[in-house]
Amino acid sequence: MIIVRFTSGLGNQMFQYNLYSLFKEMYPQTPVKADVRWFYTQDEHHGFELRRIFENVKGSSFSLEEASTREIYTVSGQIPTPVKGTLAPTIKHLLGPVNRKLREAGKPEKNGITFDQLRAPIDPDDLFNLDPDRNYYIFGYFVEEVYYKNRVDALKKELVFPELSGENADLAEKMQHENSVSVHVRRGDYLSATYLDKFISLGMDYYEAAVDVIKQHMESPKFYIFSEDPDYTRQAFDWLADKTIVDINNGDDSYRDMQLMTKCKANITANSTFSQWASILNENSDHITVYPAKYMADEDTEIRKMPGWIRI
Repeated sequence: MIIVRFTSGLGNQMFQYNLYSLFKEMYPQTPVKADVRWFYTQDEHHGFELRRIFENVKGSSFSLEEASTREIYTVSGQIPTPVKGTLAPTIKHLLGPVNRKLREAGKPEKNGITFDQLRAPIDPDDLFNLDPDRNYYIFGYFVEEVYYKNRVDALKKELVFPELSGENADLAEKMQHENSVSVHVRRGDYLSATYLDKFISLGMDYYEAAVDVIKQHMESPKFYIFSEDPDYTRQAFDWLADKTIVDINNGDDSYRDMQLMTKCKANITANSTFSQWASILNENSDHITVYPAKYMADEDTEIRKMPGWIRI
């Protein structure tokens, strides 16, 4: 059995889903399941969004099978939080010392092999050559191009957004009939102390350079600016003409911003998996993507790009 652990916000969940789906293709005789227990005790972003957004959408081939408590324990050697709700944090806290002792004791041979990308780099070849007779617990983000570059067509069938309506549908219609350019500005959690020492804070110099690149490739571009801080973008982008600040999607509807970005003829991404996915799933075969040369403070973005993306 292979179990992929899901965590964090929508963009990261989508990369983890890609790996999950890739494993199902590569190892058709091996059960592949998802561990979503992280979301039982975390309220970061908007929770586990994949099912809510992509499941049961007409024409979608999205499919996700969750691992049971017993399966997670057998494969990972750790006891997961067994229930959701108000008791979940308390139960997780009580299980903490037990799981520490289990880690210190080491996993029995019957348990699986753990690949933890957050503790040590993982060679993709190791994941592409798993022993189908062993158990594996896979933990990480897996944003590297090598995991998704050959799956874009499949992903566009699996990660199908629900139909747009109202103002969103009107915006999408406009975007499809002009040289529309999405501009994503990530703020919010990136300004917190937790993130400041890890992520690059993109300044206006990046966005000005990206706009110049777009104008070299496209006539009369119309810019659509997406951010969880629209008040900031109204002030910060006062230098940019022909722009629309998109501020109609919040909370559980925030994913609609990504959906709208996929309609644009060009994407200027932030150092964010959210806008990276908008470019991967872009509906225009000849779309232009501009992305930042730096993503995290200690990481180059070369591993995150697709052929043809413009790096500045």
